[in-house]
Amino acid sequence: MFANITKTGIIYRGYCKYSEIILNFMYSIYFNNRILRICNQEATNQYNPNAVVLHSPDVKTLQELPCLFDRNENIKLLCISTLPCKLEETLVHLCSILTPINAGGGLVQNTAGEYLLIHRNGLWDLPKGKQEEGEDIAITALREVEEECGITGLEQGELLCITHHTYHMNGLHMLKHTYWYNMKYSGDCTVTVPQTEEGISRCEWVPAAKLPEYLQNTYPSIKKVFEEAGLL
Repeated sequence: MFANITKTGIIYRGYCKYSEIILNFMYSIYFNNRILRICNQEATNQYNPNAVVLHSPDVKTLQELPCLFDRNENIKLLCISTLPCKLEETLVHLCSILTPINAGGGLVQNTAGEYLLIHRNGLWDLPKGKQEEGEDIAITALREVEEECGITGLEQGELLCITHHTYHMNGLHMLKHTYWYNMKYSGDCTVTVPQTEEGISRCEWVPAAKLPEYLQNTYPSIKKVFEEAGLL
């Protein structure tokens, strides 16, 4: 289930992105605008001194935490402090009662250096969607960008990062793992066609200099994608 999940800013598929920064040994799970974070012990209090911190909780506590955190909206950041060698084990226990689902999406740049954003449910977002049965997650990402924005001829790059967020659907507490890929669009046509049946009202090419303005009205997990790309 977690074989390809990225520790934020650390190792995925054998590649060490920021190995010199020990503080980046962590996982973040987004509950709307709040974060449940798993950190190594050295990092715990250096991200936010106002965070609520749990030190090496037992398995039963870990399994109960997602529901407890979901109900307590007064806690904005909950950090689980553990040893670096226990990060993945802690994540598995923490997510054991959640229903997992995979999705793929893209951070698309055109030849003018603009980035493709969509406007959905009143917020700026990136195109993404659920993985179909038997589908490679990279193909999911490409397909969903094409479907949601009405463009073709995309060049898919490397996996940028993976974000994790929760939501409720049909009485289930879902945990979505979204695999984000760098993509390039080299075509001449900048016309997009928003997939309105998916709640998308607009697709817009945004210059890099204007991204901070647009991303004031987005999800924290989407901001994280731009941070991983070095754009924020």
